[in-house]
Amino acid sequence: MKFVYVDESGDKGQSDVFVMTGLLVDAYLLRKYTASFDDMITAFLEKHPRSRKELKTKAFIDGTGDWDKVERAERKKFLEDVCDLAVECSTIFAVAFSFENFEKAANAGHCQPFKTYWVAAAMFIAALVQKQMKKKQRNKGLTVFICDDNKREMSNFSDALYKADPWFDPIYQTRKTKKGKTIAYERFDQIINTGFAIKSEHSSLVQVADAVSYAYRRHLELRSQNEKWPGEQQYFASLIEKFEEAKKPKKPKRERLGRTPGGPCIEFYKAACHREWVL
Repeated sequence: MKFVYVDESGDKGQSDVFVMTGLLVDAYLLRKYTASFDDMITAFLEKHPRSRKELKTKAFIDGTGDWDKVERAERKKFLEDVCDLAVECSTIFAVAFSFENFEKAANAGHCQPFKTYWVAAAMFIAALVQKQMKKKQRNKGLTVFICDDNKREMSNFSDALYKADPWFDPIYQTRKTKKGKTIAYERFDQIINTGFAIKSEHSSLVQVADAVSYAYRRHLELRSQNEKWPGEQQYFASLIEKFEEAKKPKKPKRERLGRTPGGPCIEFYKAACHREWVL
């Protein structure tokens, strides 16, 4: 059994970038790494003058809300350590939209079965998880999605998982040919067909998903924005390298879309993504 912890970063009032990340963790590793993240985050939050309840990456790395009372070097080192541990314990699934590109794609006649960027991102990650889990031999148990509580969108996401619209088929391909025979798969048969919501303050792994999402988001924003502090661009580039660069014999930690048969679904996601993002 596996768990995917999901959180997002970005809204239209801040920039044009929206990133959602899912961290897939094997059940047998869950207790060990949950304890590690719990200890790390609790110790770091205690450094805040008012003892925050949960980790908000944008706030602490920018030094807002009294986080400037903690030295920037210490805040940067903490985020590096969180990203290192995320790479160690999980497989990363992520997608980055441009709000402007998403709106254009949504109105371009791709017949997408959703209305919002949040559900679009969550279903892309779910379909990509389905694709990767389907490849694993002797995969035991289904995958559970646990998301930062979003009362407006969680029911829509669960409905979309349950309905399993064939529009998403090209991402994970429901059929394959083996020894001349066509093998058919049920849609989203590797995933429990509902999403579960949790308050981020109750889950360290959801807070880590926020950290990874913000690292990707800020890296993309800095492609067109000035640095807030000297070395910011290089710093976030170094974090992204942890997720993206292959280190032999290992492959990159972020799962990619790979080859597909194309179609409206694939065209939509390619059009909606940030120009610097590789699906």
